[in-house]
Amino acid sequence: MASRRRDHVPAVALLLTASSLVVAACSAPPEPEPAIEVVEQDGAFDPLAITLTGLGAGREVRLVATTELDGSAMSSRALFTADDEGRVDLARDAPTEGSWTTPDAMGPFWSMAGNLPGVGSGGADHSVTLSVSADGEALAETVVERTGYGADVEVRDVSDGGMVAAYATPDGLSADASLPAVLVFSGSDGGLGLARATATWLAELGYPALAISYFKSPGQPPALADVPVETFLTGLAWLHDQPGVDTERVFTFGVSRGGEMALWLAANRPDEVYGAFAPTGSGIVFCGYPDATRPAWTVAGAGLPCAQYTRAPMSPETKVAVEEIAGPVVLACGTADPVWVACDLLAEMTPRFSDPEQVRSLVQEDAGHFITYAPYLPLGLNEPDATPAATHQARVDFWNTVEEVLAEARQ
Repeated sequence: MASRRRDHVPAVALLLTASSLVVAACSAPPEPEPAIEVVEQDGAFDPLAITLTGLGAGREVRLVATTELDGSAMSSRALFTADDEGRVDLARDAPTEGSWTTPDAMGPFWSMAGNLPGVGSGGADHSVTLSVSADGEALAETVVERTGYGADVEVRDVSDGGMVAAYATPDGLSADASLPAVLVFSGSDGGLGLARATATWLAELGYPALAISYFKSPGQPPALADVPVETFLTGLAWLHDQPGVDTERVFTFGVSRGGEMALWLAANRPDEVYGAFAPTGSGIVFCGYPDATRPAWTVAGAGLPCAQYTRAPMSPETKVAVEEIAGPVVLACGTADPVWVACDLLAEMTPRFSDPEQVRSLVQEDAGHFITYAPYLPLGLNEPDATPAATHQARVDFWNTVEEVLAEARQ
């Protein structure tokens, strides 16, 4: 009897299994409805994850993103072919055509076109509508709330010591904090616009930053010529005096022509400057722009030795003594830079650092000149001969490196 019961148990199990299969077949779940799944960001610098589901195997669908930045209507679009499970993962799947053409979950955001806003746009929180359609039929729609780059930042104008400046700090910065801080300035565009935006982006990462203008503002030289280095020294002294700043970890951040001054200050004022960010910058001091017959920079009224814009060998006195810089340095360039030979200049200076490990050099093929704009913003991507996706990737890599360097300096 016992043996028969043991023999009988599997037969019953098989019978139940077969019945279950019949029931399951009769009550198979319906196909999932089309949907847009978004994993939200933690902050403005964090990418999203976006997946389209329930589309039907092999179906061609259109994804459209729309928003408004500082009053400017913007949009992007792309076509995708769903996989065998009816899914499209934007981080995995390249569009068959569209405003971006590589796998990139943030493609809908940085590739937007429209009436392009200014460099400071994207500072406030804003909504982006994502919609999916096929054959003219709307399938799914969702709204993504994007964190702005200035959402958690306080910015105030500063005129102390005759400065034309703006100080950006993380919300609630404690006077008892001891944070790395950054003195920020732009390149041959002059004024405060790009520097102010950059300082805001740095503060969004959690670090105080003072943006200064050094020419083109009231009371300053009208062009990049005979600019007093004292303008930068005033900014450094002011920044050192601010509560919450670690005076042993103050960086300079200069873009393009400002990059050579960021490096010069770090090399020649090591007691005030720990390290430097010098994207698209130079380890050579060039003469004024556009008037190259005058020095770009002066110290106590005397011009710094400067080089002409030429590929001829540079005299030693025009080279920044980058080997004297004590702390970390971040360099970056794009090989399709239409403004000047940024990658050649990067290659010239990197062997001259005393410690190769202190330098982080980022070279992005096909990227342009504007690689320091905050990532995921549709700004400055229409440079001649540069590839927008490459410039976008250079921005992501650059800002990830900036964040890493500042986090290490904070420890």
